[in-house]
Amino acid sequence: MWRQTTEFKPGAVALACAALLAACGGGGGSGSGGADGGMLQAVEFSYPGGGAVAVPGSTPTRLVATATGGGPVTFSSNTPDTCTVSGDQLTLLKVGDCSVTASQAGGNGYAPASQKQLFVVVKNTPKLTKSPNPGWQPLDTKPVPLSATFDAGLPVTYATTTPEVCTVSGATMTKVANGMCIVTASQEGNDAYAPTKVSVRIPIGTEKPTAMNFLTGYRDNDSTKEGLIGHVGNQWWCNDCDRSVSGDGSSHTFTASFDAPPDATKTSHASFQLFGPGLVSDDLYNLGNDVYRAGVKAPAKTGKGVSIDIQMALHVNLAQNPEWFGAADNRFTVELFTNHFNPNKLDANGHACYVSVKATVKPTAAAATDYSIGLKDQFSIGETCGLSGLDAWSELTLYPVIEVKFAAVRPNGQTANAAKKYQTQFKLTGPIYFQ
Repeated sequence: MWRQTTEFKPGAVALACAALLAACGGGGGSGSGGADGGMLQAVEFSYPGGGAVAVPGSTPTRLVATATGGGPVTFSSNTPDTCTVSGDQLTLLKVGDCSVTASQAGGNGYAPASQKQLFVVVKNTPKLTKSPNPGWQPLDTKPVPLSATFDAGLPVTYATTTPEVCTVSGATMTKVANGMCIVTASQEGNDAYAPTKVSVRIPIGTEKPTAMNFLTGYRDNDSTKEGLIGHVGNQWWCNDCDRSVSGDGSSHTFTASFDAPPDATKTSHASFQLFGPGLVSDDLYNLGNDVYRAGVKAPAKTGKGVSIDIQMALHVNLAQNPEWFGAADNRFTVELFTNHFNPNKLDANGHACYVSVKATVKPTAAAATDYSIGLKDQFSIGETCGLSGLDAWSELTLYPVIEVKFAAVRPNGQTANAAKKYQTQFKLTGPIYFQ
């Protein structure tokens, strides 16, 4: 996974200004008093905060101020090279001190008054929008292209700190020996963006990725040893569904049973979710009696879920019931929901949306079978959340995985069991992990 550092750290300055408004200009003049023959009034000018330099397409900051005399308030910039004001809209132009004055001209028995705010304009911190991590590479002579993309859109240069394992020329990596290749991508920055540097680890040849567990076992019907299973309580959509865990906590079985063949178009009739490490009930958003995906009002908390680094496949042991395995379509999907959150888009249930990647698997046996699902070559974008230009591998390496969802492509509606039930059953055994 790319590790990003920046050479510009303005947060403390902005926070200091927010805490000490008077020292940052919040203590400007409160009026000209009786000298103008009117009553004194005060202008209350909300601190606009230490913002980042505006970039093309960004939205100006709205300024808010009121006068106790009730008259209209106008704004003006005292530092037009750093920031400009049009009406109540503040535009940040470059790094430096931005000073804005809110004024009330007086009238209706009140004297003129003004209030000043001073804050620091900082540079934007560039963010990766596409991960160039190529993952594990065989030791051969085939060159590997590098293509880090930042939202700043500035030129990127590459270098390696492990020349004994790999070399870099321009945007191409050459493999030299077995081992861990470390490549850095640097961007110089400009008036709007701070310089930044990221690094990536690329295993070559006999150097293999370490295993990273999503879950190691099951505590009870509603929870894994690391997180939660599906919605708290029974699946809300199914009156005859069951979750069970083996006595030793090594396996989890989900069974959807129906008296008549289920609607083949409704894959939710045979689906369940497993939440990532560290995600507990307090992280879920309740609506009525139902609990939905982790963090639907805001992204899941930092450090929760699993952050993919150089792992190349999802590993899971899964079994199906014989009736479903023998059906015409016994495929299942695995969907990985990331912590890439779009607050402006709602999902199908009317809740905030997370980006996902999805793979479809054709089972090879009804009995318990180990499946290795390639993260880079088998998964594609599932839920876009209204975002464009998404890349599945980048989503997995830039954002933690907070949920794994299993679903039948087509629930079993072909063969009933001895109890005359149409069942679709998943049985998971052992850990689910990335490697």
